[in-house]
Amino acid sequence: MPIFQYIVKTKDSKTIKGSEEAGSQIEIVAKLRSRGFFIVSVKESKVAAKSSNSASYIKRNRKKASVKLNDLTFFARNLSTTLSSGVTLLRSLEIISMQTGSLGLEKVLRNCFKEIKNGLSFGESIAKFPKIFDSLWVGIIRVGETSGNLPFVLERLADYLEMKMEFDRKIKSAMIYPAIMMIAAFLAIIIFLKFIFPQFSGLFEQFNIELPPITQFLFDISNILQEKFSLVLLLCGLFFVMFMYLKSLPETKRVWDRISIKMPILGNLLYLIYLERIASTIHILLDGGLPLVYTLEVTSQCVGSTLFEEKLVAVEQKVRDGNTLSEEFSKQGIFPILVAEMAKIGEETGCMPSVFEKVSIYYRKELTTKVERLVAAFEPLMIIVMGFIIGGIVVSLFLPIFKISSM
Repeated sequence: MPIFQYIVKTKDSKTIKGSEEAGSQIEIVAKLRSRGFFIVSVKESKVAAKSSNSASYIKRNRKKASVKLNDLTFFARNLSTTLSSGVTLLRSLEIISMQTGSLGLEKVLRNCFKEIKNGLSFGESIAKFPKIFDSLWVGIIRVGETSGNLPFVLERLADYLEMKMEFDRKIKSAMIYPAIMMIAAFLAIIIFLKFIFPQFSGLFEQFNIELPPITQFLFDISNILQEKFSLVLLLCGLFFVMFMYLKSLPETKRVWDRISIKMPILGNLLYLIYLERIASTIHILLDGGLPLVYTLEVTSQCVGSTLFEEKLVAVEQKVRDGNTLSEEFSKQGIFPILVAEMAKIGEETGCMPSVFEKVSIYYRKELTTKVERLVAAFEPLMIIVMGFIIGGIVVSLFLPIFKISSM
């Protein structure tokens, strides 16, 4: 906090000089007047201002530029807390923007602060940043503003984001070991081909022996890496750029979404991921007070699959016309019977949010179990593959040596 230097007079005309910390000049003036002083002058200490600006600059430089899920979770939880405590929305945004560890989120919140001051609602202001706040955020905020219960819906959103963050952490932790094994195998192959194979090249040339096909093939690759390593790196870079470009195209994503879900192992995992995401989103939106039709509309935009998005849009249109959700789920052919039957139970009991919460928990557990089993099976399989690859490379080197020893 800045330090202010002041000169005041008491009721008996005695002059007092001093300094004190305060949030602003208005705040320090109010404090001094409440003590019965007459204000002569109040000004911010230049030394303190410089140090404060320096500290603020250092603190801002330490912030990361990106906006991660944990930053959004922090924002939702803290905004719910401050609003519940009676702090105004504008002051809450100002406080959280200073506390967040993300420079990107800080800039967005400051822009939202300005937009709200200019007359926009909170939902309208965050809708201007779709890369940070998706349609789930916009839907939840608008429900909270309409119902006048913004702290409650933000608390439920924070609970959902924390659960999602913990779930993602478990999946990533399970995938670390297989990823390390694959990287180790790739590096071992590169080291063998680029550094070890060239050491044997001169030896085999001296004896002028015919190399086995597998050995000759590996030597050819080794020669390419030796002579055109920069070109290989350039081609790999171009391939990666082309892959990312094609991946960003809507047409490519549409085709990939349909192919990937039919793959033997990956398809089953993706299917469970999309079902869990749909159930969780429907639960959090219905629990926040959104109408069913709007819930389906928002969910279709959050699911992340063009195939499921089209199916949800079709369901939403039929429900808008008066059909039941369970009936439309069963007609689409992509949703399992469990989802349709649970939706029917929700319609009959009037407990749709809690029903979809149970469905999301079921698919979350199912997905976690499948990933853990896949990783458990992948570890020995990867060891066998690594042994086969490295063993094959070693054997391909020893075959010519055996020929030399028999000459």
